[in-house]
Amino acid sequence: MRFRKTGYVLVCGLLSLAACGEIDDGVEGQTGDIIRATSNGGRDQVVMLYGVLTSGGREFCSGSYYAPRVVVTAAHCLPGNTYQLFIYYGDNFQQDLSELTSDGFIGLVPPPLGAPSHWSQADSWQINPAYDANLNAQDTAVVFMDRKPPFDPLPLYRNRVAANVPVTITGWGSNATPTPTTGTGYGVQRTGRTVTLGSPTAADYHPDDPNPGMLDPAVRQTVIKTNGITPNSNGCFGDSGGPIILNQFGQDYVAGVFYWTGLSCEDYNLSTRIDSFLPFLDLSYKRGGQDVLKPTFACVTPNPQGSLTAIFGYQNDNGVAISVPYGSKNASARDTSGLRPTRFETGVHPYAFGVDFLTGQTASWTFAPDNNPSVTVNATGTSPRCTAAQAVDSGCVLQCRAQLRSACPRVEESDNCVAFCADIGHIIADYYPTCNTQRVAWQNCVAATAPAAVNWSCTATLPDILGKGPEALACGSQQGAYINCLYYGG
Repeated sequence: MRFRKTGYVLVCGLLSLAACGEIDDGVEGQTGDIIRATSNGGRDQVVMLYGVLTSGGREFCSGSYYAPRVVVTAAHCLPGNTYQLFIYYGDNFQQDLSELTSDGFIGLVPPPLGAPSHWSQADSWQINPAYDANLNAQDTAVVFMDRKPPFDPLPLYRNRVAANVPVTITGWGSNATPTPTTGTGYGVQRTGRTVTLGSPTAADYHPDDPNPGMLDPAVRQTVIKTNGITPNSNGCFGDSGGPIILNQFGQDYVAGVFYWTGLSCEDYNLSTRIDSFLPFLDLSYKRGGQDVLKPTFACVTPNPQGSLTAIFGYQNDNGVAISVPYGSKNASARDTSGLRPTRFETGVHPYAFGVDFLTGQTASWTFAPDNNPSVTVNATGTSPRCTAAQAVDSGCVLQCRAQLRSACPRVEESDNCVAFCADIGHIIADYYPTCNTQRVAWQNCVAATAPAAVNWSCTATLPDILGKGPEALACGSQQGAYINCLYYGG
């Protein structure tokens, strides 16, 4: 909760947490559980956030599932070096860690339509644009999940919470504090009861544990304070991002997002009021799968087989990936190799796949995802040609087109193959220009390789910089020259 290191960030393997001990809650701060909890467990919608950092450390917070595929949490739970983020909603964290696996580079959860799991993975996340880390203010964020969990969301309370209202607090943090700034007992959901005290005052600024936002009257109006004095329950380190739950006429609502507590997790809690940031949360609700997803056209390029390749892409304004299977909602008659995606990642992907066609023909893609109109994009022989500025990306489309049409099993989709290839290609072109000629020669050779199984090695282990695709057997000399240039300078 508070912005102070506890020393519990670990450098452990993804699956070795049980042997590593406690972990941090996600920011420059303490982590922990409900103090004086009235019970273990709680609402299914109160989930654990388990972050993997680029340093190898782990971050640990709580959150509330409030919209299809969307969790609201505290912004400080998502530091800038978060590499991967998992969402847990089981009831035995240590046991269920075994459901996480790895491909050697990233952690994996069972696919959304695969084996049952107590985990999902974040497709993306977004910090509230109003968040001010220096003031510890407007401390909210949302996480977009790769699937819907097996329960309904908990709605937001859209009114202002008054003082003297009984509320429930719940989270996955600590339930004891050996020192004022450390906690123990992580990884168990606990629930407790307390009462609201209204908005904090300037007296809630404490120089020994500075929370500068409490000196700003405008910030204080966006915060709700709850009573953490015995016998009330109080949030602790690791409950960051967890909810204040208010019950009205038998319905539970998320009314606040916990982000600050007193030393040793005593005296009080501070939570960001939900009603202060409804526009941000409502937009995030839309981005859970109801925002724009549309096809795009990039350019046309000649291919080594003597025909033309139309390069299509897409724009997904959602925070979640969207699946659209082949059929009337995802149709392209000339995409006979099935290179177009069926899972559409977040963001703008202008070079997702290529469709071959002859001069005088039309290459089309009709796309009609749910919540969006049907759109058809066309390319003909007179459509704009790919320019020199697009050479890296269009070259990657042709390379991936050849690798994915080989007789080898596919290990990735065209848009992912192109994205990785283009990232590497731009780095080489910009920072290692002396090796770009060799890169292009190898890429052109791969793009010209025919699909027959005799032309490909499906089991060769390529250097990471060449991606996951199969190896074109006739391109060994070009591949060797490219790798030799990168590693040895020529």
